[in-house]
Amino acid sequence: MTKKLMRGLVPVMVLSAAAALFTGCGSKEAPADTTQAGGSKETEAAGSTAASENKETESKGSSSKDTLIIATANETPSVTTNLHNAVAGDYINQMTHNSLFYTDENLEPQPCLVESYEIVSDTEWVFKLKQGVKFHNGQEMKAADVKASLELCKESPQVSQYGTSSGTIEVVDDYTIKMTTDGPQSGLLSDLCHHGNAILPADLIASGHDFNKEPIGTGPYKLVAWNKGESLELEAFEDYWGGAPAIKKVVWKVIPEGSSRTMALEAGEVDLIIEVESTDFTRLQDNADLVTFNEAGTSHNWLMINNEKAPFDNIDFRRALASAIDKNAVVQVALNGLGSVSDSMIAESFPGVVTDGAPTYDPEKAKEYLAASGLNPADCGFTIICSDDTKLRAGQVIQSSLKENLGVDVTLESMDLATYLDKTAVGDYEASIGGYTSSGVLPYAVGVYHSKSIDGSNKTRTNEPAIDELIDKLQATLDPEENVKVVTELSKAVNENCPQIPLYLRNNVRAYAKGLQGFNLNAGGNTFYEQMSWGEN
Repeated sequence: MTKKLMRGLVPVMVLSAAAALFTGCGSKEAPADTTQAGGSKETEAAGSTAASENKETESKGSSSKDTLIIATANETPSVTTNLHNAVAGDYINQMTHNSLFYTDENLEPQPCLVESYEIVSDTEWVFKLKQGVKFHNGQEMKAADVKASLELCKESPQVSQYGTSSGTIEVVDDYTIKMTTDGPQSGLLSDLCHHGNAILPADLIASGHDFNKEPIGTGPYKLVAWNKGESLELEAFEDYWGGAPAIKKVVWKVIPEGSSRTMALEAGEVDLIIEVESTDFTRLQDNADLVTFNEAGTSHNWLMINNEKAPFDNIDFRRALASAIDKNAVVQVALNGLGSVSDSMIAESFPGVVTDGAPTYDPEKAKEYLAASGLNPADCGFTIICSDDTKLRAGQVIQSSLKENLGVDVTLESMDLATYLDKTAVGDYEASIGGYTSSGVLPYAVGVYHSKSIDGSNKTRTNEPAIDELIDKLQATLDPEENVKVVTELSKAVNENCPQIPLYLRNNVRAYAKGLQGFNLNAGGNTFYEQMSWGEN
């Protein structure tokens, strides 16, 4: 069955699809600007899988400028594909690597390194690979590389949740892979979009190659320098299977302070800001030399609490917190209104998600929950980790709300992203402002609430058999209508459990120099930089 014929089946097989972080496939047509926000990934452009078609326009920019400088708040903890599940790392992985599938502008999986595929049965999938795809070291990608890479994902705790659906992987020939799954897997294609399943050379995996020192992928850019704490430098891969990018050099500058990023863009020192300082957004909008982008995304942000530690192991106390925080104030102060309040434990942007059973802002109800918990508020103080300025502002509102409405004292602690990710992954914290970006309920639920993701992306350390069972049921439900019903059932169950306190869905906001052409960003946060070029201002 060809790729074209299979597309009609993808929504059925992959209803809840799209991984929490996605690896771009620079083979798509540049789409309309679509964006995704802060604690999430970046976008992608378009929907054609024939990469080479669009890359023929690589020299479309008439300017001699061939460098793109990007300002980002957070430095990636790793440039590997399997040793992190961080948004900051995914930004780099999208440029240096490809996976078998990518997520399109409609947040649906589409073939990337796969030429065509066939669903033989509910548990058997056969994938034909593109031929002639080269790694950065000149080797041709073959089926053995795919098998080794997907098995590496399974073995890597940070991303293993995206490897379970692929089941047993068999090399049929140099360009054919067969997967035999453990029961129906509605999220398989979504998982194959994730950077944890990006394809690496099998011989380098076997030899113990240090991919953090020298990442080798099939992506449109190669990492040539990582100046820790300052910048990452990438250059175009001229043998990229989708056609060499028009912009030959991309530099990611790490600028933690928001107003400094704004001033750097205004001064022409950078060309694009990823995390736009919300308090500067109007000012940037009014600058005729700049373009701003602001659309709703799927980045779900919360007060993340460690359910294994007291007092958070008390459900009434968790519900008291959720009822005591003025979320409208959080959105205004932290985001300058560039987002929307969220009450559900799963992002409300997904079909089937409901707010039934989720606490809402109600100070009097919060006091009732606190009384029911049997806890003394004087004994319930805790520390909230904040890894950037936006989170710190959110923390200040939370601090005020909890003191005023519950008499609970909160301390705020600023921390760099890498340290925050390490501490929260292993449960070495009380509370933090966190978030998760996904293009579907299934990868979101597996990553955030399934017990198998503890010590990974399940940072609340939620361990509820009934919730696990519903997530597993969602994974195995292929019929779209039934799948949505399971989503609703799951949504209600997690709302009742209240493992963390949802705060907001953050808009996707970007700002960039007017001469930059081909900007693209989808609601799931994917951007394909190889589709950009420089033109006249």
